[in-house]
Amino acid sequence: MNENWKQWEGQTVDGKFVLRQFRASTDHSGVFLTQLAAPSFANAILKFISGNGSAAEARLAAWKRAAQLSHKNLLAIHDCGRCALSGQSLLYVVMEYAEENLAEILPQRALSPEEARDVLDPALDLLVYLHAKGLAHGHLKPSNFLATQDCLKLSSDSLATIGSINELSRTRDVYDAPEIPSATLTPKADVWSLGVTLFEALTQRTPEPPQDRLADLAIPGGLPELFRDIVSHSLRRQSEHRWSVAEIAARVNPAPLAAAAAASASPSPTLTPPLSPLNVPLASEPAVPLAKLHSTPANPFRPNLPAAKRRTSSPSDYLIPVLLGAAVFFGLIFAVPKLINFRSQPASPQASVNSAPSTPSKPAAVPHPQEDTPPAEKISVMNSPNAASTKSVEQPAAISPPPPAKLPAESPAVSPVKSSETNDAHGEILDQVLPHPSSKALAGIQGTIRVVVNVEVDSSGKVSNAELTTPGPSQYFANLAEKAARQWKFAGAEADGHGVPSQWQIRFEFVPSGVHAFPKQLTP
Repeated sequence: MNENWKQWEGQTVDGKFVLRQFRASTDHSGVFLTQLAAPSFANAILKFISGNGSAAEARLAAWKRAAQLSHKNLLAIHDCGRCALSGQSLLYVVMEYAEENLAEILPQRALSPEEARDVLDPALDLLVYLHAKGLAHGHLKPSNFLATQDCLKLSSDSLATIGSINELSRTRDVYDAPEIPSATLTPKADVWSLGVTLFEALTQRTPEPPQDRLADLAIPGGLPELFRDIVSHSLRRQSEHRWSVAEIAARVNPAPLAAAAAASASPSPTLTPPLSPLNVPLASEPAVPLAKLHSTPANPFRPNLPAAKRRTSSPSDYLIPVLLGAAVFFGLIFAVPKLINFRSQPASPQASVNSAPSTPSKPAAVPHPQEDTPPAEKISVMNSPNAASTKSVEQPAAISPPPPAKLPAESPAVSPVKSSETNDAHGEILDQVLPHPSSKALAGIQGTIRVVVNVEVDSSGKVSNAELTTPGPSQYFANLAEKAARQWKFAGAEADGHGVPSQWQIRFEFVPSGVHAFPKQLTP
């Protein structure tokens, strides 16, 4: 459609969406990274297709209808419309941003049966919802199975009305049912696409077409029995011979059917349940398949995670609390006698320094937090092992004061209030906001993921812009860090009695035990 998509980077679509980065293209579409307006400033995906032809208006109407749908496994549509770039008439749709898709994982490895089940359950749940609304997905394939944090979602830009003629504006592929596009669109077309995708997820290849073009596809051995049954009954050339979504759900979770058969006291075929598709639960634990996602389910899109996602205890889980407790215990042993001894001293200004000079000594300068020292009130777990040792050695080199007299002087070192002797241009952090990744995402980290964000603060202390300077290896953690940085609050810096803008650098470190932030003022 357009061989030079990248030339449009930086242009604004419909006066609202800046094309930040070209991501991918096909023979009929182009995809860009963009950003939603305030207050979220969230990343989003903008997709272009041709605005010419008789099918353009029908596609735009389908997008507007899809934008009204609400399902936890359907990618949200934020906006859509018409535009023109470089003299080309285009349709655009702005969709929720997803970190990964199944097509990016399969070249590296096939899914395990457990992971395939985690993909199948939400897909069935969504298809039941769409078909009940009179809609079909229209183009199920691995690249349209997307992961947003811990939730699997299907793309929403290909939805079409059941019974309509699916006029393809793209090249036909193996995921399209044999009757497409000559016959009207039916739910059985989605079943075919689901069968091909499930086969590919387990084998890393698509099914081989038979020599006889009218024969059904031959399914090779080696697949687990459950998935072999589903795939073989989904890839029937005649749509009336394919299983329905309800029958697939019944094969995945036969328990509800057994209960219904016992209640009616009459046998019913295992694969032809008398229940409405809307009454068939799609997962064994809860009634809704993805309800288990709220308790951190397996994410098949993270290749570094093993199939079993329950995290077992390790010695490191107990080491940090034990060390913290030991530090506090020994700190009390040394600090309490010093505090008692200090209180027994006369309240003389010279009591703490025997050889002090005749001129009043200047209070020790309060060091600003360094890049590797997080604020005490926000990230106390990082400070508590080192706090006692840091405070006990802050002494002028030329003075040798008695040890008991130094303990009360520690309070300025942890005070967030700016000292009267600090540089007037030095701003302050009033509130830090840490990213909140899922516990499963944290458990999958090996080592430390560092993300650096530069934050521009106006003279009133409000964050005016945040930009990733070191996004790290994961777009998921980078997005969380950028969003959190935009929510920080500062006291505006001053110079000559007037507020001035400032710039800060915030380094977020993601480790399996949590998230830490290390701010550093760059200017003024």
